[in-house]
Amino acid sequence: MNLRHQHGFTLWELLITLLVAGILIGIGVPNVMEFQRNGAMTAAANQFLTGLIMARTEAVKRQSPVGLCLSANPTAPMPTCSPNPVADSTTLGFVVWVDENNNVDANGARVLTDATDGNGIIDANELVLMREVPPGGTMRVSANCGYVSYGQNGFTRGLGGGLCNPNPRAVLFCDDRGRRVAAGSLSSARAVRIDRPGRGLVLQEAGLPANPITVNNVIAVDLAGVNPTCP
Repeated sequence: MNLRHQHGFTLWELLITLLVAGILIGIGVPNVMEFQRNGAMTAAANQFLTGLIMARTEAVKRQSPVGLCLSANPTAPMPTCSPNPVADSTTLGFVVWVDENNNVDANGARVLTDATDGNGIIDANELVLMREVPPGGTMRVSANCGYVSYGQNGFTRGLGGGLCNPNPRAVLFCDDRGRRVAAGSLSSARAVRIDRPGRGLVLQEAGLPANPITVNNVIAVDLAGVNPTCP
């Protein structure tokens, strides 16, 4: 007599397998999403820092004023700057440009005394070096000043005309998670702090308000007059 052996799962084995898979998915998916959001937040802050480094380097290399400013239309042929303090914007990217129209005198030397040179406005014939669109999603941008201008010595320079000139400058990236601790002592928000000489630093530590190099301190002190929504 031939005996046939059947192979497969019992109903209980299948149910237990589905239960375990559901638990693993329930644990893993939120963690993956959190990882992705933290990555996007870090990328936005690092991209802004890259713009600062480019502006400072190009100012020294070109011996011309170079600026970075927030912009609502960074991809336009001639973007416009938003130089004033801003809170909770979802529509601002930024641009880096040479704030000089490339005029030269009879001897071929660059002229830096034109009325439009170093004025913090992207004028005709001024070269845009970098364009960055808004971060997107639920990410909001806040700043105590919407521009940074570097002189030929690589230091920040004030533009006058009633424009903001705080020390330090600070830019905050925050989404709907606020500034809660996301991992270890790291905040889910990111801040970029620019000191008077023009050096930028990305801050991730949540920390205490008494610590001057944390996200919480930037919100409590540097952005106190802006009042960003980042609970």
